[in-house]
Amino acid sequence: MGLQGINHVVLKVKNLRSADYFYREILGMQLVGKRGGMYFYHAGGHPHDLALLEVGTNAKSPQRHETGLFHLCFTVSDEQALIEIYNRCQAAGVSILGTSDHTVMRSFYVVDPDGHVVEFGFDVPQEEWGVPDPFARDFAYSIPNLDAQTQVG
Repeated sequence: MGLQGINHVVLKVKNLRSADYFYREILGMQLVGKRGGMYFYHAGGHPHDLALLEVGTNAKSPQRHETGLFHLCFTVSDEQALIEIYNRCQAAGVSILGTSDHTVMRSFYVVDPDGHVVEFGFDVPQEEWGVPDPFARDFAYSIPNLDAQTQVG
């Protein structure tokens, strides 16, 4: 018996309402439950893929140069789904950090209301990787039908 993948992630947030708006209304996750100061969301993989835990408005935001979660990534089905989520984030005024071709996936990054970096990406078939070490570096990626984007990596 071995590990099979990540089941869910729990994020600490300052305000459940603003975080809920981001994850449910902008991203389209399904709210599947509530318990005390927690909301649980389904994105398609498990009974819940994400939970939000409200810690209060005085909580510090995540800091880039401290240990902890660097970012979390949601898989989308294909490039068209990535474009749709990008457009929803852009229309909602979400801070978009940039795009990246990681060889194994193509993606873009945003910042949620609590300062968590969230990535959205689709997997690239292995036969298209074209390099011996796909994790050695990232490449520039422009989401089709959009202006040139800043690469993150």
